[in-house]
Amino acid sequence: MAVLVPVLVAGWIWWRESDTGARWRFEDAMDSFCGGLLAHREGPLFEGLPVGTMLENDRRLRQDAWACGLQSRRLQVVVARLREGEEERVARVVPDFRGKRSPAPVGGGWQGSSDGDLTVIVVGCRNSEDRIAVSVNSYRSREEQDEHRLGGWADSDLFWARFATATAVEAAGRWDCEPRAGEALTALPPVPAAEPVGQADGACAGLPFARDRRLDTVHETPPGGGGLMEGCTVTSADFDGAYVFRARFGLAAAQRSGGDFTGRSGDAGADGSWLWGSARCPGDAVRSTFTGYLPPEARTAPDGRATGERFGPPAFRAFAERAVARHGCTDLKLPPTGR
Repeated sequence: MAVLVPVLVAGWIWWRESDTGARWRFEDAMDSFCGGLLAHREGPLFEGLPVGTMLENDRRLRQDAWACGLQSRRLQVVVARLREGEEERVARVVPDFRGKRSPAPVGGGWQGSSDGDLTVIVVGCRNSEDRIAVSVNSYRSREEQDEHRLGGWADSDLFWARFATATAVEAAGRWDCEPRAGEALTALPPVPAAEPVGQADGACAGLPFARDRRLDTVHETPPGGGGLMEGCTVTSADFDGAYVFRARFGLAAAQRSGGDFTGRSGDAGADGSWLWGSARCPGDAVRSTFTGYLPPEARTAPDGRATGERFGPPAFRAFAERAVARHGCTDLKLPPTGR
């Protein structure tokens, strides 16, 4: 017995103090934290979470949805299964893109977007109509926020995008879903800064800028597929305000109760400065949605004369029609022409 006690004490100290013991304790905690759905080990899609990552605020949102905090009190993760027919109801537990920047696709064959504050990945299942959604938000440090406030990707954007893709695959396995996964992300696609209207080659390409020669600058989602949202913002040095066009697909369209669609209903319509429409897109259980905001300032010349709205309605139609063509959608519904 006298020999056994020191051995047990030494074992306890090793368990508490050694790197291996710390790793074992961390992995043991992760097996149940956030429903055991998070990717935390090193793998082909993700380098793994550091041992000692802060784990807090673990909560079950509904039967197939969990939320938890990692790394800091600000960073939040949501993992949810979207069952067939429940998209609109379950999608409400996943944060919506509401920042000033248009989300950009993450690339790599994944369906997902990031705006530097929120990253969302959605993975379909080969053996069912279910989908797995993972979101990570408020992950940038204060220093990264200051450094990238005007745009560009921070190191944490790629790290947490890789975490989200790996977690989507991990959760898919737990929920008997054969995931339609993409490739390991090695970089996020470049996001262009504001550029002249004549150089638009993404979501703003093909809009009728000639209808209003005052328009000079665009900020757009880059070309390419896989994004949950596409956006085009058009501005002018001659007036305040901006034309803002948004397209939402899949999960983002199911979240139409928030953001651009607050207080708006129906497949298409117009209300004040807002226009909206919708379409059926392949693989999506809910209609994809399109919104356009037309700034009142654009209807007035610098000398105060009323000029009327020349660009907004035809630009919104062109934006929606081009998005529909890119995604292979059908049954596009828009407000009546002449609005």
